[in-house]
Amino acid sequence: MRQDDTPPTSPLMEGEIDENDVVYIDDIDEVINAGDEEDGDMGDMEEMEEDGQGRNDASCIFSKHTGSVFCGALSKNENLAATGGEDDKAFVWDTVSGDIILECTGHKDSVTFSDFNHDDSYLATGDMGGFIQLWKLSDKSVIWKYEMDDMTWMQWHSAANVLFAGSITGEIYMWKVPSGECKILPGSGERLETAALLPDGVRLSVGYKDGSIRIWDLKSNSVMFTIAKDFGHTEAVLALDCYVDNNLILSAALDGKTIISSSQTGKVLSVLQDLGEITDSNNVEDEGAMEEVKKGNYVETVAWHKDPEHQIAATGTLNGEIFIWDVAKQTVRQKIELEDGINKLMWKEGTTILLAASLDGILRCFDGRSGVCLRLFVSHSADLLDLSVSRSGMKVLTTSDDKTARIFEIDIH
Repeated sequence: MRQDDTPPTSPLMEGEIDENDVVYIDDIDEVINAGDEEDGDMGDMEEMEEDGQGRNDASCIFSKHTGSVFCGALSKNENLAATGGEDDKAFVWDTVSGDIILECTGHKDSVTFSDFNHDDSYLATGDMGGFIQLWKLSDKSVIWKYEMDDMTWMQWHSAANVLFAGSITGEIYMWKVPSGECKILPGSGERLETAALLPDGVRLSVGYKDGSIRIWDLKSNSVMFTIAKDFGHTEAVLALDCYVDNNLILSAALDGKTIISSSQTGKVLSVLQDLGEITDSNNVEDEGAMEEVKKGNYVETVAWHKDPEHQIAATGTLNGEIFIWDVAKQTVRQKIELEDGINKLMWKEGTTILLAASLDGILRCFDGRSGVCLRLFVSHSADLLDLSVSRSGMKVLTTSDDKTARIFEIDIH
């Protein structure tokens, strides 16, 4: 990417930042707890949840899987859903009728990836054992198959027919579609945990088990920067997302830290939060108990709001907390507390509506400005495992441990 094409520098990048100058937020001054701001709001939410028992808000229920449904994706035109599950199968099905369009067999392990490419012409499915299949949707045929080491993640390129996958041994696989031509970017033996393609489409941020993050240049197939664990995370990176400015990377790890880094310099810019810190050690009687407290909570999911003018991000924790951050000011705008862990967060395109998939099986819509819960979508009977929002934001797909996937119509703007 030419320097002339680089978006304006983020406010976080003003001035020189030394790698040791990691900014910790010890005091959060601007937290508005959605449960404390107005007692009535939380009371209303509790009433809604009690009333929702036995309710079905789904417009379509797909129940052909015979095990937990681990992954799901919606086609760009919203007409199709692709889901994969514990039964070693993936399905493509109609989002209105639930009718099966394609049954993807041949996998040897739980299918943890099933997604359409950028123009819905192909579907890729991958299982935990590393068996990959590419399907041509026009004639429902398998174009090619590939076996790699055990797979930890897969991802389509946002605008090109290129498919990426990461392995437990550290290699990154890249396939051209439909030819199947493969390039393997070497690893160091460290397990790959997650990845996110930068908006420019030519760089890939990858998180590793040891806490390091590497920025790969996809043109030269080389590492541009490594954000080492000495300056960033010290344990496995669980979630990554990239801001629209092609610079800021939001990451969360098992160490309880939420970190902002620069893809342009490879430096840590700030530690937004450290859930592993003990604020009152007097309440912890021994070192063993202290370690348990430190490991008791971490951020499971992160999501940038795709707004080039306001650096807003959301994070969700294992303990059921949702934080909405003003990243430029490095403060929490809203804190929302739920009883069950948050598995995935996504922003509805072009709005300030935040969608949250929870381990209580409920899909929630929040106003990202006020933190108020706008609506509950109740239908599942077990943990939500994945969440996909259509391009228009009008349909949402959820998958669950209850062996179903469901479609919800989102009419909130």
